[in-house]
Amino acid sequence: MSRRILLTTNCEYGQANVVLALAYELAIRPGVKVAIASFAALEKRVTQLQMQLRDAGYDSSDISFSLLPGRGHIEAVGMTRLDTPHGPGVKQALHSFRYAPSMLLPWTESEYMDQLRTIEDIVHKFEPEVVVVEWFHRAGQDVCKKLGLKFFVITPNSPKDIIGFRQPWAAGLWKFPALSSGYAYPLPWPKLIPNMFINLMLISGIKLSPIVDKADKIRRIYNKSHPPILVDPEIQYLCPSTPELDFPVLIPDNLMLCGPIVIPTAPIQIVDPELTAWLDQAPTVLINLGSHVTFDHYAIRELAGGFLPLLQSHPNIQILWKLRPEGDIQNVLNEYIENNADVRGRVQVVQWLQPEPYAILQHPNLICSVHHGGANSFFEAVSAGVPQIILPVWYDTYDYATRAEWLGIGLWGSHRSAPKVEASEFGEALIRVAGFSAEAEGFKIKAQSLAESCRTRYTGRVRAADEILKL
Repeated sequence: MSRRILLTTNCEYGQANVVLALAYELAIRPGVKVAIASFAALEKRVTQLQMQLRDAGYDSSDISFSLLPGRGHIEAVGMTRLDTPHGPGVKQALHSFRYAPSMLLPWTESEYMDQLRTIEDIVHKFEPEVVVVEWFHRAGQDVCKKLGLKFFVITPNSPKDIIGFRQPWAAGLWKFPALSSGYAYPLPWPKLIPNMFINLMLISGIKLSPIVDKADKIRRIYNKSHPPILVDPEIQYLCPSTPELDFPVLIPDNLMLCGPIVIPTAPIQIVDPELTAWLDQAPTVLINLGSHVTFDHYAIRELAGGFLPLLQSHPNIQILWKLRPEGDIQNVLNEYIENNADVRGRVQVVQWLQPEPYAILQHPNLICSVHHGGANSFFEAVSAGVPQIILPVWYDTYDYATRAEWLGIGLWGSHRSAPKVEASEFGEALIRVAGFSAEAEGFKIKAQSLAESCRTRYTGRVRAADEILKL
């Protein structure tokens, strides 16, 4: 008889990627059936995962998709790519918190009840042995509590985001950089009071929010419980970090550090032989700032301007840039790249990466990953052992920029200009991380050391799947 595991998740890739990676690992285990319950936007990714299973010689029917009704999480919150970016510091951090309460439960009562009923129906039909719920998918947690199901919570985030405010001596207030602050670690003494103020404003804003109060009332009516907002000491959490990858927080027994939970990728030479041949030519910097970061021609001008010092001083380096070149953007690219004889042919701009970014990061010629600081991008670069330059734009992306610098695996490339980029600052960061200096070699050695630790001691999706199947 097969073992059945239900995974529930929001549809945004930043939240769902760890769920998809775990689903794949579970599905390749003998006698395991996996169902993924999410919103419509994720169905295409699940179909791709089924094809990946089939191509690897497994039964694609071991993973199925169940549709949840209504809007996805970020759509319900109302966040947009245009109004979400913010700079670091007190004023900007407080402004960013306007979305914090609705992030916890953005749906109307009727929408949320529809989700709960649908998940209950899925549970009754699929009859899972264990349920795994993505951290921000509260409906999955609420159903499990009501029905008394065995369940785990999986998160794409670092431990500090989950248990930071549960540290001894209230260390979460004063020891670690506050969300959205962009402060360094260790926290400089002049930032101590501002850091505490930001954290207290975040906590009070959530505690006193009518949105959160409404959400708690819905939960009390539904399953007679009033659960903690962010973390429940009675639940087992699965986290894609390791002790070496986060600030020194005290890890409770109910938080398992698995290491980077990354989706397996098909070999890049099979998926895209032409790109592989191009990567084989020279050391390469990958620039992949994600689909949620918006660029205008001013931003593209600064980014492209930042490439030039590296490319001019190191004629053996090339750049792979994922970008949709439209309108004025193409004019800037023509000015800086196509019409520049020293650069032309060494910067490849692509609208879409056919291979998974992680497959590209594993190419031996990859010397630097430039990204916006999303958790998945950070952990993929860590797992591949590639130094990073982070250009943060909002919320915890500032934390990951700070982590990269503190860990010695990369740089925050826009200290002075975030959430935008300034050419000279970005260019300096590129030369320091990818320029074959003693400093660049130090970033490489540290990044590879952390990757080796993850491979040998923390096996990511394998460790998470092992823990789930123990039940």
